[in-house]
Amino acid sequence: MARAPSAVHVAVASLNQTVGDWSGNRARIARACAEARARGAVVLALPEMAISGYSLGDRVWMQGTLDRSWASLVALLPEMRGLVVAVGLPIAHGGALLDAMAVVVDGRIVGLVPKENLATGDVEYENRWYAGWSRGRVETFAAPDGTEHPVGSLVFDVAGVGPFAVEVCEDGWKGVRPGSHAALAGARLVINASASWFILGKHAQRRRLVEEVSRQDRVAYLYTSLLGCDATRLIFDGSAFIGVDGRILAEGPRFVFTDDVVVTDAVVDLAAVDRGRRTEGSWRAQEEALADGDYGRPPQRIRVDAALPVRALPPDPVAYWEPVAATSVDPSLDHHAAFRGVAPDALHHVELELALCMGLRDYLAKTGVRGVALALSGGRDSAMCAVLVARMLRHAHPQDDDATHRQRVHDTLLTAYLATGHSGSATREAARRLAEGLGAEHVDVGIQEAVDVHRGLAEAALGRALDWADATDDLALQNVQARLRGSLIWMLANVRGRLLLTTSNKSEAAVGYTTMDGDTSGGLGPLADVPKSLIGAWLGWAAAQHGITGLDAVLATPATAELRPPDRAQTDEGDLMPFAILDRLMYRFAYLGEEPAEMLRRLWPGVRDRYDGDVLAFATHIRRFVTLFCRAQWKRERLAISFRVTAFDLDPKTGFRFPAVQAPFTEELAEMDAEAARLASEPSDT
Repeated sequence: MARAPSAVHVAVASLNQTVGDWSGNRARIARACAEARARGAVVLALPEMAISGYSLGDRVWMQGTLDRSWASLVALLPEMRGLVVAVGLPIAHGGALLDAMAVVVDGRIVGLVPKENLATGDVEYENRWYAGWSRGRVETFAAPDGTEHPVGSLVFDVAGVGPFAVEVCEDGWKGVRPGSHAALAGARLVINASASWFILGKHAQRRRLVEEVSRQDRVAYLYTSLLGCDATRLIFDGSAFIGVDGRILAEGPRFVFTDDVVVTDAVVDLAAVDRGRRTEGSWRAQEEALADGDYGRPPQRIRVDAALPVRALPPDPVAYWEPVAATSVDPSLDHHAAFRGVAPDALHHVELELALCMGLRDYLAKTGVRGVALALSGGRDSAMCAVLVARMLRHAHPQDDDATHRQRVHDTLLTAYLATGHSGSATREAARRLAEGLGAEHVDVGIQEAVDVHRGLAEAALGRALDWADATDDLALQNVQARLRGSLIWMLANVRGRLLLTTSNKSEAAVGYTTMDGDTSGGLGPLADVPKSLIGAWLGWAAAQHGITGLDAVLATPATAELRPPDRAQTDEGDLMPFAILDRLMYRFAYLGEEPAEMLRRLWPGVRDRYDGDVLAFATHIRRFVTLFCRAQWKRERLAISFRVTAFDLDPKTGFRFPAVQAPFTEELAEMDAEAARLASEPSDT
């Protein structure tokens, strides 16, 4: 069988069904199938007992109920062409009734999965009617129409979808879940089909369930439930979720009065699921334990060939580090008075500040360091480091009044603007204003004379003049400025007994856009795991949240190292590429392990407009990124101690371990060039 696809378009449907309304229930299921197909979905999850209605009561004992349920399933098969559908119904097997899910692939019944854990207690009374299935059993079900189908603990491996499994409502709430066994047996997608009745506050519990299960089991988790009141006092609010790796990708509306069929869909990234499993040692150990029989009999895998469409992933979010927006303020942060009432979608900024400030506080306190020094360039990175030191002191000493706080900052933080002839007045003024706004001790030192001396010595040694027009000379002339800045700020830090902070960020470390023994100088790098795009976003938020004087000037200045002469205008993004692009490439290359051609295909739909449709220009940026990333590993081996704050880090001692010597993806880049040429030849409206 071909390799499982990296992306699958899935849908979940909430249905307002009625017990015994056979034709109406079929019509609503058919509508859900048609809508899912129209949206491009390949997999559709329908609720528990969707065919018959959930609240059958003693009616389920009637043979007619079982016969009509099965006949309805068979009648619906033509409506399920081109889809993988899981739909619930009651069946009789082995002298007992089962609450089961039928799995249909392209109009064919390929198996049935019974509920293992019956909901009994409170208003639930399922063990009056049904038997729970014993995990690991697989038998043959003789259907009322004479056909036979496998029934039991199954994993379905479908061409175009890959391996997936189904669990039924209560199964998802138990500590030892059938879906967990299926995941260890290879299922990348798990469907939970529910008839989950409403009580106040239960929806938040369901959301947490989907988040936790998708994260712990490393699966795409599809949760759907009934809608309305089908026969009893129970009300179904129609909860529906699609979650992957602890995140809710899509959530359906609840309490819909205007329709009886509500479909929610999303394209899920299963390649990320695979990578997470490969890189997690405990996952591999559990897989081996399942194979060895330590967890009982594993599910049986059924392979199904089908001509189902393969879907592409949607465009990436702009920033990999930004989580799905929270819906409420986190009460665990209420004790921080400054953050009471902060908008829920800013919680990741709050958490980033608190994490880095705690790291700084403890590093200084537990090593006995009295204070810190840093080169304040007027740019974003050094500005964020300086602000974090001030915020750290505010969090550590919340009782300080403003005057006491400013004095504490002055006694702790030494900043220095180290100017060359290429430094501009805008960055000098931004650095001065920020240091003054924070209360830091600030010095402004010109180092052009030292640069001139070093250049003169080098030219004398080489017997020729250095020329900015020469690419090799250009690099050396830039680096000497950064290294002399590093030398001087080290000296100032030593004299004052301060810890020198290096201000390099994660994006620059990825591509080596940093001068060794220059701006990398320092013993601690607070921003080493913070991507450049997040730095800009955080500074904008911090400027408004904390009212810090001087940040407006920093944000108004384009990011630039100011190492080239003014007539050779230099910006960081001009030297590299837009950081929004760089950070997405870094995420997909270093975290998801995608090759260049795969990154091109994955990202191009979402960045096409940024490149005015020029896919070859985007391919050039991918080539530059991959080449620089490989070359820069030796630099990453020497970076200062840092703090881990995002989903992955590039620290070779604790995070991403990459060869310092390797062929830099030469063949893979050639494959990307071929793919770019193919895309460039396509009509512009595709």
